[in-house]
Amino acid sequence: METFILILVYALIVIGYGYSTWLSWLNYSNRNAEIPEEVQGIYDEKEYKRWLNYTMERFRFSEIVSVIDTVILLLFLVLGVFVIIDDAARELFINARLQVLAFMGIYQIITFIIGIYPSYYSTFKIEEKYGFNKTTKKTFVTDKIKNLLLTFIFGGGLLYLVVVIEEKAGNLFFLYTWLAIMVIILIVNLLYTTVIVPIFNKLTPLEDGELKDGINEFAKSVGYEVSKISIMDASKRSSKLNAFFSGFGKAKRIVLFDTLIEKMSNEEIIAVLAHEIGHNKYKHVIFNLAQSAIEMFIYVSLFGWLAKSEAFGEAFNFAGANLGFSLIMFFILFAPLSIIIHLITSTLSRKHEYQADAFASTKYSKDYMISALKVLSKENFSNLTPHPLYVKLTFSHPPVVDRIRAINKLP
Repeated sequence: METFILILVYALIVIGYGYSTWLSWLNYSNRNAEIPEEVQGIYDEKEYKRWLNYTMERFRFSEIVSVIDTVILLLFLVLGVFVIIDDAARELFINARLQVLAFMGIYQIITFIIGIYPSYYSTFKIEEKYGFNKTTKKTFVTDKIKNLLLTFIFGGGLLYLVVVIEEKAGNLFFLYTWLAIMVIILIVNLLYTTVIVPIFNKLTPLEDGELKDGINEFAKSVGYEVSKISIMDASKRSSKLNAFFSGFGKAKRIVLFDTLIEKMSNEEIIAVLAHEIGHNKYKHVIFNLAQSAIEMFIYVSLFGWLAKSEAFGEAFNFAGANLGFSLIMFFILFAPLSIIIHLITSTLSRKHEYQADAFASTKYSKDYMISALKVLSKENFSNLTPHPLYVKLTFSHPPVVDRIRAINKLP
């Protein structure tokens, strides 16, 4: 049994690596495809060559990082590093709950250290080379520390809750864990822009003026109450553009990147905002929450089975079932299942994007929605010719050319 488990685990790791590498090569191979007529004006020849260079450099770097990460994981398993970490955790604490927290904490610190240089290189070598990075080294270090602290505080708190549930709930462990995680997801959605975002970025209200008047006028025309529209100082880290919507009911909030304000006309910004309002009108946030609940139920049920497996722990030289080790391996071993789930969720997500585009185009302006999409594509260095299969398997948003074609077909 132990030999079978070892073979299965190593096979799944290699298959997962092979699948992700195949997908990356598939998309990379399509980089020189003919640019569709609808998006030919987004990049001029010089900019397109720059995009190709950026794409090739990011691809090569991501492949190197992927190989290193896979090799490190395999070495950790073969050399028994996880058992060594577990022994260290048991030396630190007698309490079983704290041992699990220490195990995950030590592993998190190791992965944090391993990931520092790849993150640094991506930010200060690749992104900066092509003009996207605005992050200072001080901000980079501060962000890393904040992320680590948040992981320990919130991740540690959630893990402790899972450990307690595992001890108390018996066979209903998966059900109570699922309920606890869904409550936390709901709270995070409610508090994201008011509590979490301000830890990293400054949010300021949109100033009175032509843009605000235009937004209010459009919102009123579609029966939408604009509670809060905030500008986020995203430019201190990147030149890329974005906007997002979060929260429910009176807590809902729209956030625009300051780079969006800088690079777009007022009409294009209103089109982007109309798109976000479209998501709200179609209740996509509620739908996504329900979708997450179903996904989480599947994942937690499978994790509950893995965490209780004595044979799985013993195969890797643990004394029996090990909750911390099972959690780490769960995210790796169930990658094939996540591929199927992601195929479904990404398909639904693309459908939602088309609906929000249609809402903005019919309720506000087709021309400005198309114009806004082109600006977003140009400033974010979007791929104009992604491989169709890669899109179906991974894209949460349709390619810009498909979005423009769909808008042009609207009455």
